[in-house]
Amino acid sequence: MTRIVFRDLPAVSAVERQLDLLARDRLLDDELEELPLLIDDASVQLFGITRQDTYYWALPDALRARHDRHGWEAQFDLLGQHSRDPNARWRAFDLDLCCPEGRGLHCFDVFGRQLLCALHGLHPQARLVFADRAVARAA
Repeated sequence: MTRIVFRDLPAVSAVERQLDLLARDRLLDDELEELPLLIDDASVQLFGITRQDTYYWALPDALRARHDRHGWEAQFDLLGQHSRDPNARWRAFDLDLCCPEGRGLHCFDVFGRQLLCALHGLHPQARLVFADRAVARAA
């Protein structure tokens, strides 16, 4: 499979640009108001779900019946773990989640839960929509 460079995906690039401006306190007020919508739209384009869909209270009843809140949230603990190599755990999936300088992307904070859901089949509606498109382009 071809390595997918996350930052090169148009939806990721748009969100990353806005989050970078936010981090540097250069995001305009109207852009700040629109940022949650941009993030949700990009998330659906990339994963088929939003971050909100990954929270325990928002899970489909059948899925919530199989997990307690603590067990569900424990699946996302690795997102808070620091690594010298931000790509270490993603190489196995042929993903590059770094900026050109080798640091982690800002948008990983808003897309990490959805990515884990899609990679590990945690949520029934989560999928790697961007990977399907990348494979189709390579064929």
